[in-house]
Amino acid sequence: MKKKYIRNFSIIAHIDHGKSTLSDRIIELCTGKKINKKNSRILDSMEIEKERGITIKSQSVSLKYKLNNKKYKLNLIDTPGHIDFNNEVSRSLYICDGALLLIDATKGIQSQTITNYNIAKKLNIKIIPIINKIDVLYNDIKNIKNQINNILKIKKKKIILCSSKKGIGIKNIIKKIINKIPYPKGHTNLPLQAIIIDSYFDNYLGIFLLIKIINGNIKKNDIIKIINFKKNNYRIKTIHIYTPNKNNINNLYCGEIGWISCNIKITKYFNPIGKIITNYKNNNLIKISKFKKITPQIYASIYPENNKNFLYFKKSIEKLSLNDYSFIFKPENSYLLGNGFRCGFLGILHIEIIKERLEREYNLKIIITSPTILYKIITKENKILYIENPNKLPQKNKIKEIHESISTCKIITPKIYCGKIINLCINKRGNQKKILYYNNNYIYLKYELPTYEIITNFSNIIKSITQGYASFQYKFEKYKKSDIKLLEFLINNNKLEGFSILIHKKNIKKYSINIINIIKKNLKKQQFEIKIQSKYNNKIIFSSIIKSLRKNVTSKCYGGDITRKKKLLEKQKRGKKKLKKIGNILISPNIYFEALKKNF
Repeated sequence: MKKKYIRNFSIIAHIDHGKSTLSDRIIELCTGKKINKKNSRILDSMEIEKERGITIKSQSVSLKYKLNNKKYKLNLIDTPGHIDFNNEVSRSLYICDGALLLIDATKGIQSQTITNYNIAKKLNIKIIPIINKIDVLYNDIKNIKNQINNILKIKKKKIILCSSKKGIGIKNIIKKIINKIPYPKGHTNLPLQAIIIDSYFDNYLGIFLLIKIINGNIKKNDIIKIINFKKNNYRIKTIHIYTPNKNNINNLYCGEIGWISCNIKITKYFNPIGKIITNYKNNNLIKISKFKKITPQIYASIYPENNKNFLYFKKSIEKLSLNDYSFIFKPENSYLLGNGFRCGFLGILHIEIIKERLEREYNLKIIITSPTILYKIITKENKILYIENPNKLPQKNKIKEIHESISTCKIITPKIYCGKIINLCINKRGNQKKILYYNNNYIYLKYELPTYEIITNFSNIIKSITQGYASFQYKFEKYKKSDIKLLEFLINNNKLEGFSILIHKKNIKKYSINIINIIKKNLKKQQFEIKIQSKYNNKIIFSSIIKSLRKNVTSKCYGGDITRKKKLLEKQKRGKKKLKKIGNILISPNIYFEALKKNF
């Protein structure tokens, strides 16, 4: 197909604004196949996505559509809507020439609407604004048009109205895609130059690579090389696209998107995303921009519940990372938990998804430690260290200052919720920098907030107090000196490594009580007393006791001298004291995850 008949586009929106339903309607119209409740959300390939009703991984589908007697190929890339998966959105938009910006007719502009719009604007791609769910009884189309005009600076006449659920306006959207979104740039006659967008591991065929052809073309049995990889030559065994069913093809041409396999089965150190593919003899490449390096927002350690399974656990982590460019890991060893990995994530939801994928896709039982962020440590020798693992913090007498990460947070909210949001920001140790009014109904707030406070449930709280109408985005700004303490937890004077955390002094008491109550609730009684404590600066902050099981050792005594009973009770007391010293308390992985969900 000629390049001028190709359209590469994404659908971007806030979560629950109808991206997956719109994708289904576009696929339905192009393929002529009816999509019902059983086979809906075609582009959501993982069970977790369908269960949670969110898109986690960007998926692509190649569709054909005839307009004015001309056949077009529409490459649709669906994108996630949750803030934790912004990186997936960025990569999807990078390979597109246009985007459908979808906005709910009942909710209006929300946080990811603005974030995704700004990503698309920076990439200079064509944006088509769409108001979805116009069939809903209590819509507010007039006001939302004003929002789009005032906040996003898009003219009202450019806005398309549709209902993904009812199929209203879908043909008009496809016409706009063809007429307004430009065809891909690049040159057919130049040597092959393709960028790797995504990858996944197949147990039989090895690693599959999703690529976009920037220049030239590629065909089955071509010998290619991946720039900056040790091994240069790979022979292409298969090429396929999804239509939405898997369809094997022989060629991919300039501007097209598809999957290739070269029977690569080594996953160790193989991180292809963002790399350039070319012909194995070609050394003259045109310089093209690449994906930005991912910076994790939050860190936690992952261990297998049974360390005998470590090698399988390691291979599973390597395979999963091929399909998640945002997931970063490095080996780690713990005295209590054994061998594991210190991992970087984009947020709390990202941790939950990784946990569920390891458990479901690889049948693993894992332990996840308390999450933390990156802290800047200045030693008394004026050396600068960056620490994200509490167990690697230098001794207190060697630390001069601890600086925590500070982010700029921009919030747009309806006027009626402004007071609640300001109170929330104050409670989260925020510093107000700016306040502006939009069209008398909306307020723009700019705050400096500790990054830790933003990633710990800030999004859910804002959504709750504003009924989902406020939007926010944040960006790391600087490090600032702060009263950060190392908080540790003990069971019968033995340190619980997985629960250690770097935390602001203000939050220590509340966090301690929460964690200790979770541990206490989930531990079974033993033959001996269990003491659970939290401490910092070698001082116990909070303590709780689980009473021991009591066996009636005097039940066999019928009458007689009272001293006999006292001797039995004293013997029992000595036995429990000894048990307390040598008794092992097993902490279930569920306790770690309960703590994660409760506090974050």
